[in-house]
Amino acid sequence: MRSLRQGAQRASIRIRLAATPAAATIAFLAVVIAGIASPAPVAAASPPFPTAEALELKLVNCTRTGGWVLASGACSGYGTGRYSRYVAPLKLSAGLSNVARGRAKWLAVRNRCSHGDVGARLRNAGYTSGWYGENIGCGSGYRAVAAVIAFHRMMQAEKSTNGPHWKNIKNSTYRYIGIGVWKYNGRTRLVTDFYRP
Repeated sequence: MRSLRQGAQRASIRIRLAATPAAATIAFLAVVIAGIASPAPVAAASPPFPTAEALELKLVNCTRTGGWVLASGACSGYGTGRYSRYVAPLKLSAGLSNVARGRAKWLAVRNRCSHGDVGARLRNAGYTSGWYGENIGCGSGYRAVAAVIAFHRMMQAEKSTNGPHWKNIKNSTYRYIGIGVWKYNGRTRLVTDFYRP
């Protein structure tokens, strides 16, 4: 299995959006790593931002299936392959969501925006190997739902450059997704962990 130190794809984008409340800022990170195994069943922790997490699942699957997420958060062309090639939608994993949510909380509380050791977090949760990737969105001055839409649209905009966030979202290898959203002291963090056994 490749680790972050062995050349996995990483990217960081920091953006200040002047047109948003409180001059909100956004940052994004992506990582793609390869290996092999199956997800361990894990009970779901009760998410503090269930609406935002459910929305992210819809947005990711909109983009995966060839739709396009609009500024309102609505999906144009779900399942049509109209805006990009169709890729099967991801299934939400409670166990992966626990991992993603824990990382989102850690990042928000510490005011950080970094991947750290994705592989170690997954292994500690029973995902001992496999194909996996992670996208992170970091911002401040947003409500959770608005942040998720803004983060996703910025990642979706990487289509023209085939950027790492876009690659993770469109990677047909992945079958499952874990989604974590956390807000703390005005900061919002979104972590999406992609996985294939």
